[in-house]
Amino acid sequence: MHKHKAGPIFVALVVWLGWSATSAEARERIEFESVHINMVTSFDTLIVGDNADRFIALMRAQGAGRRISGPVEPPYSIEIWGTGDYADGMGEETGYGKFIFEDGSAFFEKWTGTAQNNRAVGTAIYYDGSGRFEGMTGGSNWDCTSMGDRFSCDVEGWIEVP
Repeated sequence: MHKHKAGPIFVALVVWLGWSATSAEARERIEFESVHINMVTSFDTLIVGDNADRFIALMRAQGAGRRISGPVEPPYSIEIWGTGDYADGMGEETGYGKFIFEDGSAFFEKWTGTAQNNRAVGTAIYYDGSGRFEGMTGGSNWDCTSMGDRFSCDVEGWIEVP
């Protein structure tokens, strides 16, 4: 009788594939829409001098967010820090934000966008979650309207948590 050497290899492969499939991390995807109302707490500018309208800015804001679709979430606190480079009524903006929830869980975002005529549109990448957001990934698209020292943002986002 002739024995095949592939038998033990095949069995080992099937066992390994079965283990790999059951040990894969299951992630829950949360899709949501939120409204953020923020107040600028500092806005420092520096005139560049190469164009009468060109300036750079450093901004800090605080606010609150409220989910309007997706899983129910109590209102949450927001902290924002950003920079901008503006000329002729337009600009490029980038910065960071932190979202702090009622249960103490939190996560950060890195955002970028373009601004023109009191409106800014951009994207964010979420990272470094704590509490129930530990190990999360996510991101959003946002559209903000400036109203003097306040701005309101409509956010469409997603988060995946382990």
